[in-house]
Amino acid sequence: MKFKAFSLILLFFLVSFVFCNSSNTLGEKSYCVNELDDSFLNRCNKEVPSGFFTLVANFLVQWINPRVLALTAVMFLLILPILQFSSIRREDVRSVLAKFTHNKIVILNFLHRVCYTLVLDVALYAVFRQLRPCKCTSDGGNTFQHVGSRYGMPSGDSMAGAIFGSLIFDVAPYQGWLARIFGIVCIALVAMERAVLGYHTVAQVTVGSCIGIFLHYYSTRLPQAMIYFDAFVQIIAGAVLLQTDPSLVYERDSMNNLFSWYVWGVSFQAYVLMEITYYYFRKQNFRKLKFSLQYLLQTRQLGGEYLINSETREDDIEEKTLNAQMDVTRKTDFGFTCIALTVLLIINFLSYVIGQEGWLTQIKK
Repeated sequence: MKFKAFSLILLFFLVSFVFCNSSNTLGEKSYCVNELDDSFLNRCNKEVPSGFFTLVANFLVQWINPRVLALTAVMFLLILPILQFSSIRREDVRSVLAKFTHNKIVILNFLHRVCYTLVLDVALYAVFRQLRPCKCTSDGGNTFQHVGSRYGMPSGDSMAGAIFGSLIFDVAPYQGWLARIFGIVCIALVAMERAVLGYHTVAQVTVGSCIGIFLHYYSTRLPQAMIYFDAFVQIIAGAVLLQTDPSLVYERDSMNNLFSWYVWGVSFQAYVLMEITYYYFRKQNFRKLKFSLQYLLQTRQLGGEYLINSETREDDIEEKTLNAQMDVTRKTDFGFTCIALTVLLIINFLSYVIGQEGWLTQIKK
C-alpha cells in the first residue's frame, strides 16, 4: 500500500515539474500575472501563447472531470438493465440478477466517491480560501480577468482524476501492470491539465490528487454505513461554509457560482443515498452495511441474495418468462431508479437557477 501511494505521488511530482517548467517565461510575456506568488508551488503556469501542452490539456478536460464522471456513472446505471439482461435467454436468471446488483452497487459507490469532488471539494474551497493562480489580459495589460472561479485549493478536477485513476490502479480490470500504469498516467495528466490551463497551482493539484487517492481507499475500505456519514457531513459543511463566506459575491448568469456547483453535486449525492438505501434496507441487506465495499466484493455478497435459497424465494420466477419487459423492470427496481433520477433532476435544475438568477447567493449590484 505504501509503495503504491509513494509511486503515484513521486510520478505526479516529476510530471508536474517537467510540464510546469515549460511555461516559466509566463511572467516575462506580461500576459498573465500571478495571483499568489512566484514560487514553484504557487505560481501561475498557464501556457502563453498556447502550445502543445495546452492542446493536450484541452483534449483531456472533456474526458476526465467531475461532471463527466458523474453523468457517465448515472448513464451507466440507467442502461445497466438493458446491458445485463440482453443475454437473459442464455444465462440463468438468478445469476444475471446477481451480476446486475453487483455492478449497480459498485457504480453507485464510484458515483459516491465522485460526489466528494462535487460537494466536499467546494466546501474545502471555503475552508482554505486560497485564490486561483492566474489573472490574464488580452489587451496588453489594460484589463485583467481571473482564470476560473475565485478559489482553487484543492483542485476538484485533480481529485476526480485521482479517484478515477486509483480505481483503475486498485481494481486493475485489464492486464494488471498495464492498468496500473494507465491509472498513474491518468492522475498525472489531469493534474498537468489543470496547471497548464491556469486553473490551479502545482500545490493545489498536488493536494487535490493526494486527497483523491486517500478518499478512494478510505471509501472502499471502511463500512458501507460511512456513506451516510460522509454525505451528511459534506452537505451540511458545504451549505454552512459557502453561505458564511462574505467574499463570495457573484454576478447573475455566472458559471463560477460556487453555491450552484455545490447544489449540482448535492443532486448526485441525493441520488446515491436513495439508491443505496433502497438496496440495503428495502432488500433487507442492512447487515452488509457493516462491511466495506472491498470485503463485499471479495466475498461476492453483492447480489448474492439471489443465489441463496433460490428455490424457496417467493418472488422467484421461471427463466422463460423473464423476457417480458415488465418483469425486467420489476426485478431491477427500475421504477425506483426513475424516482431517484427525478429527484436528481429537480435538485439539478435548482442549481441551474441559482447560477442564472443568483438565488441564495450574494449578487453584485
